[in-house]
Amino acid sequence: MEIDFRKLLPNESSSYREIRLQCLKDYPKNFTSNYQDEKAKDKLFFQSYIESSNASNFIIGAFHKDKLIGISGFNRHDRKKTYHRGIIIQVFVVPEYQGKHIGLNIIKSTLNEAFKINGIEQVEIDVITINKNAEKIYEKIGFEQYGTQKNFLKIGNEYYDHKMMMIFKNQYVNS
Repeated sequence: MEIDFRKLLPNESSSYREIRLQCLKDYPKNFTSNYQDEKAKDKLFFQSYIESSNASNFIIGAFHKDKLIGISGFNRHDRKKTYHRGIIIQVFVVPEYQGKHIGLNIIKSTLNEAFKINGIEQVEIDVITINKNAEKIYEKIGFEQYGTQKNFLKIGNEYYDHKMMMIFKNQYVNS
């Protein structure tokens, strides 16, 4: 199966919105955003960045036969003292394509693009600790844990912990 990985184009903003809302609806425990809140917004976080082809804040899409089947966002920190860092967020692959290394490759594609940005030295990624598959993928790529925040999410009466991970440009090997 041939999968293409690339930055989303301005005219693909609505495709991003559709898949982003799907992941929030179907996997509410894996993301901090809430489906109902996001659906009510005119534009989601990355939509304006996609539409303006922002170089420091972008979505990498995974495409199978021109259909968007996965997303991975990169958001550069915007303060002067943290401008050397960014974070990968909103990683999702539609269920019928999971387990085919698409998640691994979309994150690598995101890192490859992020590290092309002048001044980016390290990239963070977070995972809710019940999402063991994502955590394994991140570790395989080379992300290392630097902390855990207990009770990060509260859904109903259940709490979920949050693991924070990072990778440095000089340690990343795209193999």
